[in-house]
Amino acid sequence: MNNWKTDFEVKFHLEFTHVNGKKEAKYNSLIVEAENEEKAVEMVTYQYENSEFLIIDGVKKIWNY
Repeated sequence: MNNWKTDFEVKFHLEFTHVNGKKEAKYNSLIVEAENEEKAVEMVTYQYENSEFLIIDGVKKIWNY
């Protein structure tokens, strides 16, 4: 049993295409507590309801306690 906790920073952006063809991107990041990087990405995907506009840019381990 592993009692260690790990915080990950998940960087992502939401990319939209407007009716007039103009593209827009909103960049953001979230810090989540998860077992591993895959679970961290799952949490962010769930947060944004598996949006087709969500693009994960990277996951970085920032803290282990």
